[in-house]
Amino acid sequence: MKHSFFPLKRRDIIGLAVLLTVIVGYFVFLCGYSRNDTMMIFLNGETDLSQVRVECSNDQVVKVNRVNQERFNEFANIIAVDLESIGRGDVTVSVYFDDIYEGDVPDGNNQSHKEMNTMSRTLENDFHVTFFGTIYNLTTDSFHGLWTIKLLIHVLTLILIIQFCLSFRENTKKGNYTYSLVTLGGLIFFLSVTLIFSVYITISTFPERELMGFINLLYSLSQISTSFIYVTIIPLLIFCLLVSLSNLQLVRHEGFSIHNLLGVILGLVVIGGVVLMWFLGKDLFQYPEVEQMLMIVINMVISFLFCYLECMLVSTIFCALSSTRYRIREPMNYIIILGCAIRSDGSPTPILRGRIDRALSFDKEQFETWHQHARFVPSGGQGSDEVVSEAECIKRYLMEQGVEEDRILKEDRSVNTYQNLAFSKKVIENDAGDLSQTKIAFSTTNYHVFRGYILARRSGLRVKGLSSPTKLYFFPNAFLREFIGLLFEQKFRHLLIVSIGILIIAALYMILLF
Repeated sequence: MKHSFFPLKRRDIIGLAVLLTVIVGYFVFLCGYSRNDTMMIFLNGETDLSQVRVECSNDQVVKVNRVNQERFNEFANIIAVDLESIGRGDVTVSVYFDDIYEGDVPDGNNQSHKEMNTMSRTLENDFHVTFFGTIYNLTTDSFHGLWTIKLLIHVLTLILIIQFCLSFRENTKKGNYTYSLVTLGGLIFFLSVTLIFSVYITISTFPERELMGFINLLYSLSQISTSFIYVTIIPLLIFCLLVSLSNLQLVRHEGFSIHNLLGVILGLVVIGGVVLMWFLGKDLFQYPEVEQMLMIVINMVISFLFCYLECMLVSTIFCALSSTRYRIREPMNYIIILGCAIRSDGSPTPILRGRIDRALSFDKEQFETWHQHARFVPSGGQGSDEVVSEAECIKRYLMEQGVEEDRILKEDRSVNTYQNLAFSKKVIENDAGDLSQTKIAFSTTNYHVFRGYILARRSGLRVKGLSSPTKLYFFPNAFLREFIGLLFEQKFRHLLIVSIGILIIAALYMILLF
């Protein structure tokens, strides 16, 4: 069965309608708002408005509504020339004025005194008035209301976040844990952090909003991934530290291996990447232009990779945690118990016993609630160092706990989790026939539940996961293994997304450069 990444539902149709309404409404607003423009001229001091003269090279394109002197901030006064479009075309607006300011004048005793100076100045701006009446300032590369594009981006981003969150919540409530859900969660995390940061920057720079040019806007967009890293680097480093500490505990209890040091490796990679980005950005402008460009592009690629991988890591952890907390709210017909290593005497290890006990406890709960027992499917073959198969070990334990033998269907050929689920599917099909109305669950250790969902989906099974606890120090490293599995499992998808992101940022940078 083919599953759409974004199934078209009523919620999605409403979301699209809201998006289109906002975009169209903004365009209508901007067409009216941008018919006016203010030509701002910064003064060293003040001016006599009666002596200010404004000339337009084409009176059929724009007209001057008002000339005023205003206080821009505590440091500067400005001449504000308010313009309004009346026709389409190009025009040059020239402003002639006297800038009167107090300056230091040296005297003959190596001292200076204050004296009022007058400087006659002329400022010209070239404008183009579009078909819609927008006055575009070609000299400053901006138009009245350019800053509102950032507000539009904020609103559109918020709408997308809401849509994605609703979709994410719906899938987790249904137990639809997939790699697509991880990608969706990563997008939510990225958009949420960047939106909060961008809104903060917008508010803090609001007094200077009219000074924003098109180049400033493009530059801020091209720096999204770098800004994201600046905001999240401290929490990421703290996370790496905590995972590294858990790795030390893991090595002490489980022994030394590369798999038990994934947190330490992650920490070293993060620190190395941060140092490399700092080194590439340090004293950048002392290099020739070609080298500058190369170092900026490399820095951009590294920052985007960091940004993307961090989002996927956070989303993987969140999805994995969510999958362990999922509660099944209907009776199951079959419960697959995923096998793992057994003891030398053929008895289950604590991890395997936890999986079996979780399946038994759920079966007890569902019988008390719905008066219906499930059938158990112990799954797992026999390793070269095992006296019996994992399935046989599970079966014996189930029978010791009072489960009737006719409720146990063994699958004893599998050697990995995918085969556990794929071969168990065949066992259930042979017993139940049509699986379309059959309710199936699987029981495994908490760190393994999310991967169980993924592999079950690949084998064609629609399942619900049951999670058994494990030791805390084992948990973080297991999530990192799931994250690495995500990258390799969907490597072509991730390569495509990363490539598109890098190309977009590179295109923005090329526009800025040329």
